[in-house]
Amino acid sequence: MPGRRQKGEGSVYHRKDRAQWVAVADLGWKNGRRDRREFTGPTPEAALGKREAFLARRRDGFTLPRGRQPTVSEWVLHWVHTTAKAQVDPNTWYRSYRQKCEDYIAPYFEKIPLAELSVEDIEDWHTALSERPSQRGGTISASTITTAHRIFSSCLKEALKRRRIPFNPCSVVAPPSSDRAAPEPPSADELDMVLAACAEWPNGARWVLAITTGLRQGEALGMRWRDVRLADPASVTVRQAQKRISGEFVYGPPKSRKSRRSVPLPAVAVAALRAHRGAHVADIGGLVFTRPGGLAVHSRNDWGDWQALLQSIGLPPYRTHDLRHAFATELLEAGEDPRVVQDLLGWSTAAMAELYVHVRPLSHRRVTERLDKRFGG
Repeated sequence: MPGRRQKGEGSVYHRKDRAQWVAVADLGWKNGRRDRREFTGPTPEAALGKREAFLARRRDGFTLPRGRQPTVSEWVLHWVHTTAKAQVDPNTWYRSYRQKCEDYIAPYFEKIPLAELSVEDIEDWHTALSERPSQRGGTISASTITTAHRIFSSCLKEALKRRRIPFNPCSVVAPPSSDRAAPEPPSADELDMVLAACAEWPNGARWVLAITTGLRQGEALGMRWRDVRLADPASVTVRQAQKRISGEFVYGPPKSRKSRRSVPLPAVAVAALRAHRGAHVADIGGLVFTRPGGLAVHSRNDWGDWQALLQSIGLPPYRTHDLRHAFATELLEAGEDPRVVQDLLGWSTAAMAELYVHVRPLSHRRVTERLDKRFGG
């Protein structure tokens, strides 16, 4: 005689019209109605296995919501277009979150139910991404996979908070390590060459400002004349940044609260901006840097202008962002307090210096000179 069914165990039967077996879990009464869950499979063992997995999770304090469970892909797309879109900076959402979710995450999990996502699935996903060709040649970089992993983990944290999954598999698997080479910003001599060339360059004030303030590209392209003070004490105030979303220019708050800041202007920047302003009287109350007619400058055209300037004086193709690295390095090499550098760069934490500051041989020589002076040599 079979043993008495335990609480939560129900019947197992064959559904002929669909050629599948059904295992029923009876969870008792809830809100005046019988709470029954059905688990299907091609064999009795498969259906019972699903039911047992469900009951095991339930004993651990996790119960799946009723109704058809979404696949991982469905949940990711729902999350990125609803929850994440309302919480993330629009530029970051459009250029990173949406692209990563739609291209690097959702297509790999179209058949896996959300509640059944495993650690092994995440590992397989990492492997698949690492073998995927990149548009720039080679395969997708470890840093790109790491970014996708962190976005996916945020997505699953929301599912965990809503009790749709028992745990976050991304929290168990580490993203691939990235051994990116440290950025090599322009040297002090190269910066002097750029400043000299800017005196004759049509858009030279743009690059003088970048060298002497460390503004991000979006902050510089989003700056308006009302944010610039050329009288003593001269400064620029970062109140907004340019972003391009769905092909449209959008101007909104900068990257973070710390990014809203004032940065002092040295005399060379004041002179460059005064000359630049005199040449753009038609748009004196609008954007500082524009195309003819006062139109906004696209970041791609801004990069092109920078590359043309570098090529004209025989320098390597540095990134526009390398000027930000160079500005921070110059300040710290001059002995400036790291907390002051943090404020001027708009870093959220002082730890950002580890990512931005390049230790040049000059710094090493200064250490050697101090040691020689102290110990003799």
